[in-house]
Amino acid sequence: MKIVCIKIGGSTLDAPDILHELARSIAKINGQYFPIIIHGGGKDIARQLDLQNKEYRFIEGLRVTDAHTVGVVQMVLSGDVNKRIVNALQTAGVTAIGISGVDCALFTASRMLVKGQDIGFVGNIDDVDLHIIKLCKSNGIVPVVSPISRDALGNTYNVNADLAASELAKKCKADHLVFVSDVSGVKIDGTVKHVMRTTEIEDYILSGQIQGGMIPKVRGATEAVRFGVHQVHICGWNGSETLAQELSFSAATGTVIC
Repeated sequence: MKIVCIKIGGSTLDAPDILHELARSIAKINGQYFPIIIHGGGKDIARQLDLQNKEYRFIEGLRVTDAHTVGVVQMVLSGDVNKRIVNALQTAGVTAIGISGVDCALFTASRMLVKGQDIGFVGNIDDVDLHIIKLCKSNGIVPVVSPISRDALGNTYNVNADLAASELAKKCKADHLVFVSDVSGVKIDGTVKHVMRTTEIEDYILSGQIQGGMIPKVRGATEAVRFGVHQVHICGWNGSETLAQELSFSAATGTVIC
């Protein structure tokens, strides 16, 4: 059975009725594909930090995360957001389980530096252990993955969900990696570029055509393709047919990176 890793962002999850549409979309491809969902939750994290009057900033699309903030991120992602997605899938008749990178050592992380800067408890993924994913696949259970991860000493890290999705897709040798975003695709000169080569990515970043949170997304896509993922899709959400459409190259409306 083909494997598809689907990363859904927090901005998309905020849209009205999106969880139920996502669940129906997963239900339609489940069986033809083994879906693995990896999710973010940036807006939910921001709301919780605002409630606590906790200031934060971003460097190259990554949230600077101190010890207090990583606790908030874990609470929001592995708790609230993760279980809302699982609940929606169960309601749509899809057997699902919510896990994080901490569970069964799915992700082993280490501290990330960005251009030599220490941005706190933000992690790179050093290793992926597929034991729990294989258990899910063999039992027909859809895993819903929060990217919170740990290192060998038990320190907890906020891992960018795009990076987590890319590393998991690489390790699984997934046929497809789909990034569902709050934009319709990667826009170059204001227009969605439907097919993009990995060799073009860094030039677009350097020229400023690709900015902010799209940077880790396309870099993760590039690495995934280089390590054997057949196609990486970056798309917006267009209702419960979205995943079936994007997995069909001829019907895709977003960007396919190859």
